[in-house]
Amino acid sequence: MNRDDARELGPTEKFSEMASLAARLGWQTVPVDQPVHFRLPTGSAGANFILVNTAIGSWELQNLPAFLRDRLEALGPSTEPVDLGSPDTSGHSPATPPSDPDKEASDDEYYGQMDTPYISREMLAGLQELLQQPDMRYGIMIGHHNLLPQKTPRITPYAEMLNSGFVRTQLLQGNKPIVYLHGHIHADPVEIVNDPRFPDGKLICISAPEIQSGFNELVFFTTDQGELVGIRLIPYRTNVADGTVMEGEHCFISTMSNGKAFLNNDTFDLMRRLRDHATRRGNGLLFWDEITEIAASAELGLDLEDSLLMLQAARFVEIDGLTKANSAWRIKVRDE
Repeated sequence: MNRDDARELGPTEKFSEMASLAARLGWQTVPVDQPVHFRLPTGSAGANFILVNTAIGSWELQNLPAFLRDRLEALGPSTEPVDLGSPDTSGHSPATPPSDPDKEASDDEYYGQMDTPYISREMLAGLQELLQQPDMRYGIMIGHHNLLPQKTPRITPYAEMLNSGFVRTQLLQGNKPIVYLHGHIHADPVEIVNDPRFPDGKLICISAPEIQSGFNELVFFTTDQGELVGIRLIPYRTNVADGTVMEGEHCFISTMSNGKAFLNNDTFDLMRRLRDHATRRGNGLLFWDEITEIAASAELGLDLEDSLLMLQAARFVEIDGLTKANSAWRIKVRDE
């Protein structure tokens, strides 16, 4: 975000150049003060994506202490950086700048104090309105800053989102799965927040790696009714030594609160047969070829891989080897 634009144009107009560029290149509309909703693929069967603006506080003065705000209003981009204060309390308050500013302080370090990200009231109201639509069974949100504290807390130069706790609470009260994809701090966390008072609500925060480090592939598993039951995260990371991209270990995230509610009769029948077979063997660990024989003998009309993933999402089985071809899967049948 351009510092001069923020000071001269204000909290929303500072995005005008970015919005114009997006329109000229045919990109999605930039979410300035309202979320942007679209479907991929287009049409009623597509997944719902929502873009949100968390950078409305970037380079803003309004969230800073008054003495800093007053001094900053008189500064230009070439002005010497202002010392934010000394921890020495012998002669003045720690919040009061000393009379002799530290000339060695860097401009970037100082202006980083002005990165005060948050989601505006208007943005949050629009987001909640979208998520409350009857056909919005789950949402995929995309924003820059994480909704959870960073792994390594820092005040500067990368501030935490000011109202992230309130935003998380409002999202969970919608009582549906929300997948939040973000950047900013690219430490590869996958974090899940839920609230027992809203059993169907789940907030899944997934960080993208830095662009030179690779990317994540996300596979969404849904029922015929459009309910999200699970997500498979497949990380691809760049090998710095030779530039090749390597596939990392998969991560399966269940989004089901009551797994039994989403299983059809054939999948239940498969589960019963797997348990019976495991009991006869005295071992709950089964292999793919065993399961294909069980399914074939029962003439079950189902996609075996999808059914096993549904059973994993419902926590009836645990699949070891999701990074490999299904023929190499080892399936552990959980106890009832």
